Amino acid sequence: MPVSPDTAQSLIKELYLIGRAIRIALLHPEEGQLLPGGIGVLGTLESKGLCRQVDLAVDLCISASALSRHVTELVGAGYISRHADPSDGRATLIQVTDEGRELLGRVRTSRARGLQTALADWSEDDAEQACESVRKLRNSLAAHAQHAGTAHPQPVSKESQGADV
Repeated sequence: MPVSPDTAQSLIKELYLIGRAIRIALLHPEEGQLLPGGIGVLGTLESKGLCRQVDLAVDLCISASALSRHVTELVGAGYISRHADPSDGRATLIQVTDEGRELLGRVRTSRARGLQTALADWSEDDAEQACESVRKLRNSLAAHAQHAGTAHPQPVSKESQGADV
């Protein structure tokens, strides 16, 4: 039986609220010094590796100008390096620096510890079931977006999870 409109609306509300709760409960102090989403940009770039800015913007489903603001900030902080593309002088190649990788490591460790504390009364099975449900939802949304032609995210497997922040 398909999901009812009421259940779909409730799930949307819960997803919005969980996003806010995650930001509040698991925010690492250094994240607050960056534009919102900056750690996500850095984590996605780390997973992607050396790439053109325009390609990263497509992967993140954000505008080139929005990514440009993030890149400018992250370059200024020393977390990303930016170079001209030798094969196309109009394009820019970007990559995460050692400092950026260190920041991602600190943020990931801090977030994991915070979540472990928040879920202290959960069993490992509860957490794994929640993870699988969230993964299934994300993959369904990504597949829907691809079929609708509105986005480029790819469904991910359990093994590739965690590459992004």
